[in-house]
Amino acid sequence: MALDLLPSSHHHSVPVQQFNAEMRAADAHWQTSLSLSPDQLVAEARQATGLSDFGNDAFLTPMTILLQSAQTDAALNPFGCHVLRSHTLRALKNKLWAEAYLARHPAIRHRKIVAPIIIIGPHRSGTTRLQRMLASDARLQHLRAWEGFNPVPRQDDAGLDAASRHDEVRQMLEVRQRLYPHACLAHPMQVDAAEEEMLLLNQSFAGFSPLGFYHVPDYYRWFLDANKDFAYAHMADLMRIISSVRGDPEDKRWVLKNPQHLLDLDTLLQTFPDAKLILTHRDPIKTAGSVMSLMWHYAVQHTDAPCRITIRDTWLDFTEQMARRAIAARSRMAPGQQLDIHYHDMNRDWQGVMARIYDFAGLELTAPARQAMADWLRHSEADNLHGGHRYQLEDFGVTAQEVDARLDFVRQQYRIPYESA
Repeated sequence: MALDLLPSSHHHSVPVQQFNAEMRAADAHWQTSLSLSPDQLVAEARQATGLSDFGNDAFLTPMTILLQSAQTDAALNPFGCHVLRSHTLRALKNKLWAEAYLARHPAIRHRKIVAPIIIIGPHRSGTTRLQRMLASDARLQHLRAWEGFNPVPRQDDAGLDAASRHDEVRQMLEVRQRLYPHACLAHPMQVDAAEEEMLLLNQSFAGFSPLGFYHVPDYYRWFLDANKDFAYAHMADLMRIISSVRGDPEDKRWVLKNPQHLLDLDTLLQTFPDAKLILTHRDPIKTAGSVMSLMWHYAVQHTDAPCRITIRDTWLDFTEQMARRAIAARSRMAPGQQLDIHYHDMNRDWQGVMARIYDFAGLELTAPARQAMADWLRHSEADNLHGGHRYQLEDFGVTAQEVDARLDFVRQQYRIPYESA
């Protein structure tokens, strides 16, 4: 197959087609009504919440770079502009609510986060499966999807507020299924399922989501080289709020996962110095092709212009940059703080892999935990999660041989076997 250079509008879902048509028919100046002005969005968030204090304002730099790069480079259609605007307002309001909640409950900032188990690996290397299996162990805590999108109470009646925030995300994910059907097939999201803390880093405009949603080269350059200490510190505070509202004890250990941590391992360990890191590995030909396809299925809805080339170039480079920086950072880490897990081993003998992980984490692999994992895996296979995700590297104008040559250093470093087709 050849590189697909069709306009993105050729691939829009029906709801996106309808949104764009209605917006353009109703408002010839839709770019103005869907303003991406940083100052205007900050003012709107303050007005909507009745709050003014964002706490640490380091997020203003990446937010401004993101919004300006999107206006300059992303060729956003009305739907893409609406999505970026909505995501920005959600993050701003969550920051305001977080600061207000912490001001009312200052002791939360001092809650301990004890030896979290953090799964890190390239996108599409089995990190979601591994996290959700570990999350089935009731002795561990994890971030649920609804908490990732709506992490902070908006009022002191925590029970009522949590129900409202949960329902809001449930409805949002139902709509998301219609807007991004193929992306949701590749990475299903359920309102109560374990999700990655990328959702929390997004609240500081320091998560990787924009790289999959829009062509924002200036933001990508910032993202690669920026010090994200402020974002990781805020992520940890959000985790403290979430566990406090749940009523979880401080020593209940977290199971986290986020491929982005490969880029920022030093910052991760500065934030969680006693973390136990599980590094996953899979054939780079498979991970690169799968992540390009996943991100394209999001990005294609947000522009009318072809976007396969920009997705390819960004995500091949991002994959390489993450791997190179992780290899360098790992050489400075204590060997006892890191454990390597191969995708093919999980497929061949998941129970043996879990025994290694529990021994590494200093936990007993109990019979109930093992049964809960087996039950999760059986339900997952019955639902055939990810089973319908199909992609071809050639659609992005690159061959398996080219990807293999570019990422061969990863294969050699971790002795990763080739996967069959």
